[in-house]
Amino acid sequence: MAPPRSERAPEPTLPAPRVAGVGLLTGWGEGPGALPAGEAEAPAALLPAPTPALSGERFRRATRECLLAVAAVNGAAAEAGLAPGALAGARTGLVYASATAYAAANRAFLEDEGSTTLHFPYTAPSAVPGEVTIGAGIQGPSVNLMGGGPAALQALWYAARWLREGVVDRVLVLAVETVHEVWDLMHRARRLYSRPIIEGAVCLLLEPGQDGPLRWASTVAPRARLGPAVAGVLDRVLEGENPRVLAGCAGAGGPARAEQAALARRCGTTPPTLVRAPGEALACGPLIGLALARARALGGPCLLTAAWRNDYGALLWRLSP
Repeated sequence: MAPPRSERAPEPTLPAPRVAGVGLLTGWGEGPGALPAGEAEAPAALLPAPTPALSGERFRRATRECLLAVAAVNGAAAEAGLAPGALAGARTGLVYASATAYAAANRAFLEDEGSTTLHFPYTAPSAVPGEVTIGAGIQGPSVNLMGGGPAALQALWYAARWLREGVVDRVLVLAVETVHEVWDLMHRARRLYSRPIIEGAVCLLLEPGQDGPLRWASTVAPRARLGPAVAGVLDRVLEGENPRVLAGCAGAGGPARAEQAALARRCGTTPPTLVRAPGEALACGPLIGLALARARALGGPCLLTAAWRNDYGALLWRLSP
């Protein structure tokens, strides 16, 4: 029987890829080590990320979100030990996720008579992956996913599927969030976020090679049935396992409460170790959580969760210690 319209069908189990490199820039600084430990929060409602200074004529007209993306990709490739030009060709794929990083370009198009074609609103979401693929010479498959944290979880699943099917040899999973230029608009929706918003860009360079399962599922549910829907997603993803690490980005309110209740019933007195971005990082959040777990050498089943409006998603990733 087909699942209800509000439920997304469970995805098959895939081999979890190996994280070969991480590039991370946020308002806290560069790399996972720049993020404060524990539950420290940003000193203001918005923590902007500094604009990277990239040399080259082609970056003269690039938007800030494009510069952040290129810097994050360069950082991931460098950490993976790849030589310049190694990403070029049809064997590298790119999955891009963002909730906000086209908003500034849309505003510029609507309000600035001198805006360039890059600011055309219907092509703005493609500007970031376009800049990355042109600069690195990437000719493999590319997908754009617009949304918050659940879009980043789906991006990881896309990458794992491409690698399992042999479509590519490596995949860049990239998320960028820039809010400063449209902060007046975002501030009107502050009731949706319990923590300060953190700007930034994160890129995970994924390759085949890690044993263990990757399972992803998500749901779009009305508030009245959010609790059972969240519990159902976790049941499908965990399949009887108890997570040792929780990269929880479900925010506040209904999704977070439902998630906490479901995990409390499952894990009892041994809750998972919580790792997360110190602030609301939107689509960057799950990727930052995975990068932090990797940097801190946490092993075992890692549960990545995220919520965006009525969309809740979870992904199980088994980390090597």
